[in-house]
Amino acid sequence: MGAGAGAPVGVRHEAGGVRCFGAAGPFPHTSALADAAVAGALGEARVLVVDEAQRLPVPCLEYLQSLWDDPGTRITLVLCGSGSERALARLPQLASRVGGWQEVPRLAAAEVAAVVTGFHPLWRTVAAPDLTWIDQSCAHGTFRMWAALTAHLQNALLTTADAAVDRALLRRLFRRVVPPL
Repeated sequence: MGAGAGAPVGVRHEAGGVRCFGAAGPFPHTSALADAAVAGALGEARVLVVDEAQRLPVPCLEYLQSLWDDPGTRITLVLCGSGSERALARLPQLASRVGGWQEVPRLAAAEVAAVVTGFHPLWRTVAAPDLTWIDQSCAHGTFRMWAALTAHLQNALLTTADAAVDRALLRRLFRRVVPPL
């Protein structure tokens, strides 16, 4: 959906209050002014990515549609998440604006090493057989799982003086990212 890409835009919390990237001054606390600030920040060509879109209630989807329909915004709207098509089915007027659907399948075993080493340099320090073991033991070709493992591994290496990327550490991290059955 949309018209191009630009610099990131979003909302962040900081000491002086909430700020909208791309907007001057603090983020407004009234809905009309907040809507205007968001629309103004989306006046440049931007990509608005919404992860876990399948969890959005109809009012949130309606708000995204209003941003899309606003003649002052120039956004490409990317809705991500397994089941997003079912969420859009609850709002046919937004679903009718979809320019294309893309399914991202699991990584094939032969793709894992190239993809994860390209994703983050940390994985370049891990031998290919260990990457295969990680994928078979935990990630199962799911990029989201690799991203979670990356974050946990980075944290472990930064917070533990003598931490090394070995199978013992990786097994502990697996328990953090895989729900207990």
